[in-house]
Amino acid sequence: MLQKTWAAFPFTKIRERAFEGAFLSVALIAMAGWVYFITLLLVRLMLWFLN
Repeated sequence: MLQKTWAAFPFTKIRERAFEGAFLSVALIAMAGWVYFITLLLVRLMLWFLN
């Protein structure tokens, strides 16, 4: 029984790190999207002022 718990331990660590990595990648993609959206709005606003 002890061997079974020791064998399952690395898989739980891998699963936890995979979940953290997926969450981090989704958060980074969302932040990049917001930065792109805000930059696009600012560029359009500046072009509107210069026109």
